[in-house]
Amino acid sequence: MKKGLTLLIFSILLAGIFSFGIAQSTTQGPAIVNWGNVKYGGTLNVVMPWGQLTNSVNPFLPTSQTLQMQNLIYESLFYVNSLTGQLTPMLGTSYKWSDNNLILTVTVRNGVKWSDGTPFTANDVAFTFNLIKKYPALDLGALWSKDNYLESVAASDDSVIFTFSKPNTPLLYAILGQLIVPEHIWSKLSDPATYPNQNPVGTGPFLLDSFNPTTNTITLVKNPNYWMAGRPYIDKIVVRSVESNTTVMLELLRGTADWSYVYIPDVQKTWVSKNPSINKIWWPMNSTLILYLNTRKYPFNNPVFRQAISMAIDRAAAEEKAYFNAGGPSSAIGILPAQQSEWLDPTLEGLNTSYSKYDPKAAQELLASIGFKKNAEGNLVGPDGKVLPTYKLPVVAGWTDYLTISQIIAQNLKELGINAIITQESFGSWWSTITKGMYDMAFAWATGSGPTPYFYFNQELNPSFTSPVGQTSSSNWSGYTNPLITAALNTYSQTSDLRLQKQAMYTIERIFLQDMPFVPVVYGTEFDVFSESHFTGWPSESHPYATGAGIGSAEGEMIALNVHLK
Repeated sequence: MKKGLTLLIFSILLAGIFSFGIAQSTTQGPAIVNWGNVKYGGTLNVVMPWGQLTNSVNPFLPTSQTLQMQNLIYESLFYVNSLTGQLTPMLGTSYKWSDNNLILTVTVRNGVKWSDGTPFTANDVAFTFNLIKKYPALDLGALWSKDNYLESVAASDDSVIFTFSKPNTPLLYAILGQLIVPEHIWSKLSDPATYPNQNPVGTGPFLLDSFNPTTNTITLVKNPNYWMAGRPYIDKIVVRSVESNTTVMLELLRGTADWSYVYIPDVQKTWVSKNPSINKIWWPMNSTLILYLNTRKYPFNNPVFRQAISMAIDRAAAEEKAYFNAGGPSSAIGILPAQQSEWLDPTLEGLNTSYSKYDPKAAQELLASIGFKKNAEGNLVGPDGKVLPTYKLPVVAGWTDYLTISQIIAQNLKELGINAIITQESFGSWWSTITKGMYDMAFAWATGSGPTPYFYFNQELNPSFTSPVGQTSSSNWSGYTNPLITAALNTYSQTSDLRLQKQAMYTIERIFLQDMPFVPVVYGTEFDVFSESHFTGWPSESHPYATGAGIGSAEGEMIALNVHLK
């Protein structure tokens, strides 16, 4: 067969595969997938370990005080994929920055109605933002914090104008993700912070049908007048809240639940392997867990010493023993895997790999290069001839995953001649020790995460979050600061130019690897667990349209808009 004819036939076959075999994103956005012909109907059964629920759907209250169904009833301007930064238009259709990034203009969608039939307009959006300004208790995302520089929000025809006193482009994601409420209802409330909102009026794909406090069950039904044509596919969602993860697991194994968000130890063995064709998970890596080193103390104030510690930690063993390979060992820099191709300086890949590779011999050589060597007893001796003291490594009592990882870290450090003793403490004691800078080393979560590495680096390295030792710091617990990093963070936040933002991140990444302010160890994951006995269309590696943070999250709406009967 001639080569040209072969290629033609291959092209036709390939086109057929992509037309009929693989679902594609619609023009609506990357989180709304075109599945082709689907079956409509069905009741989706969800079980969550939330304990007793409170009969309220107030979207401005912490989720622990509500039915946690806000994101199926109310909507935001855009859905922000927190792993990739991809945006899907919802109540908004477009946005643009102007006036040197002091003005953000968001265009809102026409033809949308609130579930009581009242038209949705730009006035509802402006009202929502000004409501949370008037009542600071509603501002859960601190949008109006003085450090965010948001000055005013006003409607203009089909647009909403956000004015800043100083550029702060990273706030875009929080603005676009804010749930919007109807002005014609919320403007009449005397105290919106305590409003139970038991008959919510929203623009979302579902309506609250009932809440049964006896069975702790929420029932939602499809909004017949939802603005997105053809969605949702399912008719009803029933959510039951139980007291424990164990009960959730039993429901899943019995087949009485289609979906949950729950941590299951060794999930591949205890859930997926029971019936691999239908028992599925979506656990994308979305957070970084790190070993904080108190850079205000000797010898942790030495960047080469910190680099050696990074090379001495067996990250793969820590992840396997604590999380059964659900996530993955972290890179030395800690940027999420989903963001590395877009944001990691390609010239740093080799250095990033070398500092994350478990190599105790190279770590020992690195320590020796700055005068730290083992004595005859196997203890590390500093350049001053003194044996290093035994360091405390505090862990919250009962946190078995953190304890396991801390034990591995202690064993790895022992190979270098560094002695670390694990102390199990109450959460309050542990929290106070770390946040007040009263520790030597401590394993904990990275305080910052978001759709780009800026959010990670800003929380961990911005000096504005650091307080003197003895006073509580909201983040940057390592106490490390660098004026070049601070300048790069400011550059990123004051521009909307992607090229300049990437250059700012590249600058921070290079300095990070040179100084190693803290040591990323493993990546944490989301915990979506579902069954394909009755429904399909769940997020997966082939269709990562949502991060998978459970039904009570912004991702919950995207999943509810995509799943459909088999």
